[in-house]
Amino acid sequence: MMIAVLYATCLLVGFLVGITGVGGILIPPALILFSGQETHMAMGTALASFLPVGLVGTIMYRRLGHVDWHMALPYMLGSLAAWPGALLNAWLPAGPLVALLACIIIFAGLCALRPPRPGSGSAFWQSRRGFFCIGAVTGLMAGLTGAGGPVLSIPWMIMAGVSPMTAVGLAMPYQVTTALFGTIGNMSDGHVDFTILPYICGMALAGLFAGVAVARRIPTELLRKLIGGLCCGLGLFLFLRLICS
Repeated sequence: MMIAVLYATCLLVGFLVGITGVGGILIPPALILFSGQETHMAMGTALASFLPVGLVGTIMYRRLGHVDWHMALPYMLGSLAAWPGALLNAWLPAGPLVALLACIIIFAGLCALRPPRPGSGSAFWQSRRGFFCIGAVTGLMAGLTGAGGPVLSIPWMIMAGVSPMTAVGLAMPYQVTTALFGTIGNMSDGHVDFTILPYICGMALAGLFAGVAVARRIPTELLRKLIGGLCCGLGLFLFLRLICS
């Protein structure tokens, strides 16, 4: 029964990524809660599952014209920080990692409920060096927690002046490199469960195709509120679970 809930969550994650570019944040806590995986293993397995989703998403958004490689390459180069982030994950106790994950989930929820306003940003954040810094900081956090980097990088890029659709498009190839290098670090410590990984990836990809297919039929405002409420509730639940354990 719990595994069925896990697979349903992965399906939902793919669906949300297909519509908004964000959703992978739900997989680490789902693995912890519904599969009984130890925290480090759950975070490593979750990060690995973003690789095929990012690849397919890159192809789709590239066809739509929302992947500018001039902007994407320094962004992807910064994601190399996911590797040391994953190595650091192995050395930190589970408690602080879960607390950090809960904070990121709540942040994602608040951004969904009240999206950041597109701004002009500074010249630095719209430069290649700025994109590299955004990729490095969010990549490090992705490696640390198993959360997809786009959940942090998309709001950051929008506030820096990047259009929302372009930010989502750029997040797709960035997610590929973040997942790849973070997974390399996690594999060195044995923190990727390859027995369950194919099923997670399969459900997420099915959800991704479904999300893209119905993206124009779902009221954006309703979807945004549902995602925001779900993330805030889940983040608070993880905090309470951590405090009570």
